Amino acid sequence: MAGRTDTTFGGARLDVSWSQIRRYCYDGVTYLVYGLAVLFFLFPVLWVISLSLRTEGAVYTSLELLPSNPSLDSYREVLDSGLLRWMRNTLFVAVLSVTGILLVTTPAAYGFSRFRFRGRRSLLLAVLGFQMISPIVIVLPLYDIMRTLGLTESHTGLILLYIGLQIPFSLWLLKGYFDTIPTELDKAARIDGCNRLQTLRYVLLRPVMPGIAVVAIFNFVLTWSEFVMAYTMLSPGGEDLYTLSMGIYVFDNQLATQWTNIAAAAVIGIVPIVIFFVALQRYFVRGLTDGAVKG
Repeated sequence: MAGRTDTTFGGARLDVSWSQIRRYCYDGVTYLVYGLAVLFFLFPVLWVISLSLRTEGAVYTSLELLPSNPSLDSYREVLDSGLLRWMRNTLFVAVLSVTGILLVTTPAAYGFSRFRFRGRRSLLLAVLGFQMISPIVIVLPLYDIMRTLGLTESHTGLILLYIGLQIPFSLWLLKGYFDTIPTELDKAARIDGCNRLQTLRYVLLRPVMPGIAVVAIFNFVLTWSEFVMAYTMLSPGGEDLYTLSMGIYVFDNQLATQWTNIAAAAVIGIVPIVIFFVALQRYFVRGLTDGAVKG
């Protein structure tokens, strides 16, 4: 038959069409690309784990992914150096920052999505323009402002900075999710006697929860690993105020770079991010797909 080929394999005759062969080849190439992508992103993590299990003298002499003589000395050293205190500070800053961001951007995104008022488009463009400014460009003016207000060398000032810097991105992202929710839900809630705040809290908050989860994950990961702002605001205050990224920087001093300690601290610091992502994974995946197309 045209478009088909007969193949004998192990004494059995297989009747396979060319379309099936093309599909199998396409699936094979697709899985190969996926495998290479996973390997590309996974290999650096495995190498850091391998590095954390070596002794300091084996950093430059061994290229084995699995160390022949693994050691946990680096983990003991970083834990004794105050890593848990730095992680506690980072968790405190990250949780309060994410909470503040959500408390500000959720009603703001609802207002920009549902209300039509003069200057709405200009405000959205202004917010978008602020998002395009790199924080590194404005770090010195921000430091002068925070110093004038007496908020340097404190976690409070750093939390306020994170909230202010991440509002534009979070606002635009959440507005897109509110745009996917039919306005008929608002009308039905108003008919039942809900005001705007009650409509947001009791009716719209649940369907927009995947978007809130996406915003929470992005901002939590960002604040957990952020270095420039934290170093600028907290470094004069001593190691008791340090966040995780600043604590890892301690092991890169003028005398030597302690690669195994840096790797061990990085591995320990990854664990809360993985736990947080796994806990909100279903909301994250759903949020990415629901927010891609406006309903």
